[in-house]
Amino acid sequence: MLLCLLVLSFFKFTFSLETPSQACNKVHLPKNVGELKILSVFSNAEENYTSPYLQGIAPTEVTSINFCNVTVTLTHPGDDDVVIISVWLPLQSWNGKSLATGGGGLLAGEFEVEQAPGVALGYVSAATDAGLSNNGTIGASSGLWVLNNDGSLNSGLLTNFAYRSIHDMNVIAKLVLRTFCGHAEQYSYYYGCSTGGRQGYLSATHYPTDVNGILAISPAINTPQVSLADFWPSVVMGNEVALPQCVFSAYQDAIIEYCDGLDGVLDGLVSMYNPDSCTFDPSSLVGQSIVCSDINSSITITSEDANAVRKIHQGPTSQDGKSLWYGVPPGASFSGLASTTVVNGSLVIEPFQAAEYWIQNFVFQDPNYPALNMTYQDFRTAFDLSVEKFSAQFGTLQPKLDEFRRGGKLLTWHGLADQYIAHSGTVTYWNATTASMGGAEKINPFYRLFLAPGAAHCGGGSGPVPVNPLAALTAWVENDTAPETLFASTTNAAGQTVSRDLCLYPSQLAYSGMGDVNQASSFNCR
Repeated sequence: MLLCLLVLSFFKFTFSLETPSQACNKVHLPKNVGELKILSVFSNAEENYTSPYLQGIAPTEVTSINFCNVTVTLTHPGDDDVVIISVWLPLQSWNGKSLATGGGGLLAGEFEVEQAPGVALGYVSAATDAGLSNNGTIGASSGLWVLNNDGSLNSGLLTNFAYRSIHDMNVIAKLVLRTFCGHAEQYSYYYGCSTGGRQGYLSATHYPTDVNGILAISPAINTPQVSLADFWPSVVMGNEVALPQCVFSAYQDAIIEYCDGLDGVLDGLVSMYNPDSCTFDPSSLVGQSIVCSDINSSITITSEDANAVRKIHQGPTSQDGKSLWYGVPPGASFSGLASTTVVNGSLVIEPFQAAEYWIQNFVFQDPNYPALNMTYQDFRTAFDLSVEKFSAQFGTLQPKLDEFRRGGKLLTWHGLADQYIAHSGTVTYWNATTASMGGAEKINPFYRLFLAPGAAHCGGGSGPVPVNPLAALTAWVENDTAPETLFASTTNAAGQTVSRDLCLYPSQLAYSGMGDVNQASSFNCR
């Protein structure tokens, strides 16, 4: 069977009967696909397309791409939604595979951000808005899509956002591909980080045969809990004291210095998987004076500051002091969830917007709800409501991967310095999966987790980040070469390359006792 590339070459170069634009215009779909009603199909050729998201695409530098851009608009009859699905099909060098992509925050898809790199790597690449943009009329990141005109929750869009949209995207993208190329792909994959990671996990749960492999990074699983926990630092500062970022930076540096050597080596990274292993006492900085550019003066750290930092690290608790969810992990930046800024000479709290919108629009169904005025009891009420209202669609505390294990592969990495989503939630999922399926040896054949010391949310941070995890996933799916380690690398503040071979969880990196602490060869997995 000829690959799509050969079909296009046949049309373009042998007979010169069809240009890429003419070939793209031949993409048509039936009016109904399963339970979906197709509203429109638009397609056109994009040649020499440039994008800032092409920079640094492995394995070679790509400056432009050529693809057939197909946009499908559809609806779920009875739900009154308008869903946009975008499919980009490479016009050269298709690798015979498809790559569905996810979103971030309250977005179901990010389109060019993910599709351009996918096409550059040779994949048919797809994205969807899940109907959250209301046919392009609102900003989906606001979360306003969840409310009907009467203030009730839009159950159809909630289902789309939770898991249905990824399935629809896979169905449509594969149909478009077959229409365009005349045959199916050899392998199909899904990639997503944060919300996109959560979409991957729920796709494996609800549609276990949709794709061959899922790469889910820093997954926002346990959404009902995580969405509230991400607002906890704002609640703490609102009820205790708001701290300038210079104080948070001083604490981050002190925590890394204190906890760095707990793994047996001083390498500038907090490598302990269990946050409780880092017993840094915030009170140790009380009385210390630091120069603070935030407020253009020196500041002395107080016991009130220390108490706020302690609660932010601890995470939200119930009235009797029991943990509700995880806090900001040791070594992570506070700037993600505990952001503050100076406005007209006054220090103000900058809440994480996705969390604030979740509380306003999802939990209390009131866009004007004053979340920044929440008391601790208000927060606990909101937490309980979030878990009660959304666990049925978004909950992952009880993993269900029995069907997925029969043919799929799920690969996840999560940074230990993730400033938005604590890695402990992913570890909780892994532990629950191993407990329900009989141990790590039972899940390793289809589900593997790697933790990255010093790495931040979806990348960045001070620690090494996996270089090409998608290649590790494809090798696992196509050649049955399961990744025992993930190679990770970064350049530190001193301009030095720092690398690690990340360990298959629950194994942990350990210094061998000799060699450069910046090099992967100086560490092994124990």
